[in-house]
Amino acid sequence: MEVEQALVKEKELSELKSRFVSMTSHEFRTPLTAILSSAELLEDYGAIWHEEKKRHHLQRIQTQVQHMTFLLNDVLVMGKAEAGKLEFQPTPIDLFQWCRSLVEEIQLITKTHEIVFHSQGKAEIVQIDEKLLRHILTNLLSNAIKYSPTATEVNFDLIWKPNQLVFQVCDRGIGIPASDCKNLFDSFHRATNVGNIAGTGLGLAIVKKAVETHQGEIWFETQVGMGTKFIVAIPLVG
Repeated sequence: MEVEQALVKEKELSELKSRFVSMTSHEFRTPLTAILSSAELLEDYGAIWHEEKKRHHLQRIQTQVQHMTFLLNDVLVMGKAEAGKLEFQPTPIDLFQWCRSLVEEIQLITKTHEIVFHSQGKAEIVQIDEKLLRHILTNLLSNAIKYSPTATEVNFDLIWKPNQLVFQVCDRGIGIPASDCKNLFDSFHRATNVGNIAGTGLGLAIVKKAVETHQGEIWFETQVGMGTKFIVAIPLVG
């Protein structure tokens, strides 16, 4: 029985690796093409272009490099999670200031949406795994931006409770069809209404594993065409 289980697990990991390779080769092709194109144009015409046009192509390169960095991080984290090697290393952080800094960081590369951050309750220093929390909130905020109409707000709330922290990310986007809700946190699953919006289908799977590593819970409320709210509840450590 143990041998059969080991073989099944090995087969699952093999299939997962194959899907990783297929997904990453596909997802990396577009940003690499954009980077190469802008680099070649700058080399050929940079000397005669005005500063604004050169800045446009430099920003395009920076944006695509950031996109590839996020992709790599997702793949590495998912690989660790599937191998049971996702580490939990809580450290004391000023969570209110940390969240504000994260919002400012994401807002710098997001010109199309405004992230509105609110904190409710008494802010304090808490023990939490900063790296895992970054994966959780970056993925949720990035998704909220990606699946929302341009110029709409994304609301990010931090709610302090006696024994837990609650994070809420709410958008006014496309929503999630009922048929996709059950499998939304599965690796490589993407909702049927995303159309041509780029994505790997790894983000929410990573979020769920990072939340569970904190012994927390995640759920969502959604309505097609109206938006989605993700709620993450994490118990306070110590």
